[in-house]
Parts: sequence; structure tokens; C-alpha cells
Amino acid sequence: MKITEKSFWEQYWGEILLPQKVNFSFKNDRVIAETILKFVPKVDNDQKALEIGCAPGKWLTLVYENLNYDIDGFEYVDVAAEKTKENFKLCHIPENRFNVITADFLTQSPDPKYDLVMSFGFIEHFENYDDIYQKHIQYCKKNGYVVTGFPNFRGINYYLQLFIDRISGSSIIKNHNIKMMDKVLMEKMIKSSKKELVYLDYIGGFEPALFNINKVENIFLRFILKVSSKALSIIFSNIKNKYISSYLIFVVKND
Repeated sequence: MKITEKSFWEQYWGEILLPQKVNFSFKNDRVIAETILKFVPKVDNDQKALEIGCAPGKWLTLVYENLNYDIDGFEYVDVAAEKTKENFKLCHIPENRFNVITADFLTQSPDPKYDLVMSFGFIEHFENYDDIYQKHIQYCKKNGYVVTGFPNFRGINYYLQLFIDRISGSSIIKNHNIKMMDKVLMEKMIKSSKKELVYLDYIGGFEPALFNINKVENIFLRFILKVSSKALSIIFSNIKNKYISSYLIFVVKND
């Protein structure tokens, strides 16, 4: 069952600016990209990657440019799909190397299967996250890889985002399955699927960019939040645990 309504994504992706690529000077992008490039092998021609919930396409662009995959993406919101196609063109990816499918991947038959299946900020929008993970596996070829990452709104991040939601009218906490953002829970889920766990950990330390502080209209509160989050990022920049880190990511091999 989806937690986040389609209208939320229509508004969100309608406001995105292009082009979008992984920014290695931005810590959150960098640590996610480094994890992908470390644990997912570079391939020869004619091997394909799929990203579920692919807009705006920066992670597919990364694996195209660095790992040589042809790239496909699923988006169930029209504006998000169009933004992704536009982004690929702006990133000079040939049209015969990418495809964006406008559909709900949960209703689709997992064919063709892929050498790499990814999602970032997707699985945590469902109550039945374990079923969503299994669907990722179904799209993946034998000996292929599944990479799944999502923000960590537990610990200090939960209370900070809950406060921002209350004073700004945003609904980030409401739109995420907070309970599943847990390394131990993910390890149990992967173990039960009998797939090879390649990597699983919290990454990134405390990350101010996890929070949209600019949504806070009160100037004084916005200033306090920016100063506080900057201080926390200095103190906890490299702390990796469930109470501090901005992100949780795992890599599974479909052996």
C-alpha cells in the first residue's frame, strides 16, 4: 500500500530544475555514488540497468556514464517521466541508450529482466516494503545486482523533520514509513529472501540537505534551524548510525 499520494509527486517533480547529475561536491550525493561505484561492477555493452522511481534520472546517468549500462526507468507520474527524458537529453545520453516507462511498476510483468535494479527514496513510501523489495528482485537477472537506498528519518532526524512539518505545513514524516528505516530490519528482510548481501549500512553522517528548511516561512525559526543543522553537521559529519546518519543503503546480489 502506497503511503504517498500521486499529487505529492506531481507537484514535487513539476518544480525540479534541469539538468540534474550526481554532484560529487555534495556529500549526500557523493557517499551514495561512491557506494554504487564500489559494489556494482562495470559492464560490457548490452547490459541494462533499471531504476524504479527514476526521476530526475541522475542515478541512471551515473551508471550509464561510469559503469556503461543501458538505462531504463519507471515513473508513474507523467511530469516526472517527461522531466527524466529531458534530463537524459541534456546530459547527452543517446536516445537508443535509454527508455523511460510511464507506468506503475507494481502492475507490470517483470520482463525484460535487468543486470542492475535500483531505487533511491522509493521503498520507504510503502507499508508493505518487503513486497516491494521482492518485486525489485523479480526484475533482476541471476547474478545481477539490486541497489536500494532511502533517507533515514529516525533518531535526531525524526524530531527535526517533525518540527519542520509542524511549523511549515509539510508532510514529510507522514509520507514515509519511518518504522522500516532500520538496518537490522533490512538485514532480516534480505536474509529471508536468501540473496547474497553485498553491503548494508548507514552512510553520510548528519546531512542538513535532508531537510527542506526553506519551506519554513518564519524568518527567525528558519535562521535557527539553519544554524542548528549546520552545527550538527560539523559535530556529526562522519557518524554512521541509526540515530544520526541521513541515509541507509544496501546492495544485494541475485545469486
